[in-house]
Order: sequence, then structure tokens, then C-alpha cells
Amino acid sequence: VEFTLKPDVSRTDAKELLVQNATISFENEPGCYRFDVVEIYNGDVHFLLYEIYRDENAFSEHLKTKHYEKFDAVSEQFFEGKRIRLGGLVSGAPDPWKS
Repeated sequence: VEFTLKPDVSRTDAKELLVQNATISFENEPGCYRFDVVEIYNGDVHFLLYEIYRDENAFSEHLKTKHYEKFDAVSEQFFEGKRIRLGGLVSGAPDPWKS
């Protein structure tokens, strides 16, 4: 998901909102395998969410959670643009914590 800030919105406050949503999703949704918040330093997009879910159903369930609904409503105060791109993981880096 790509987010573009509204003019005069605090980047720090927006980042805090995104991180809170990511943390709750990752910690409480068994189908959420990864949820990263990336801050973009140049260009029109200010933040990127990189999320990996077990399957399409797990992502659909994420969109129905209370915390997501709250986040979605509050995020309208911060962002003027939100672009969702869906895809499938073709290849990933090896997990450095597994031996």
C-alpha cells in the first residue's frame, strides 16, 4: 500500500499511526506473516506498507478487523492518496534466523 501525505500533516504522527496498525496486525492476526512500514524519502509517495499474508482469505479477514476499520477511518485525516497493489511472493531472501 502506498500512502501520500496531505499538506501540512505531521510525518511523525502519520508514521506513528502506520506503525501502530502494522504492530497490531502482525501481533494479533495469525495469517499476517509480515507487515513492514517503509518511509520513502523522495517522490510523491511518503510511505509504503509491505504486507505478507498466508493467503487472500487472511488478507480479507485483516480488512474486517476492528483495528483496521479504526485505522482506515483515522488515516483519512493524514493521507490524500492511498494505492493498494496486490501480488504474490515469487522469491524471498532466506531467513537469517533459521539454521
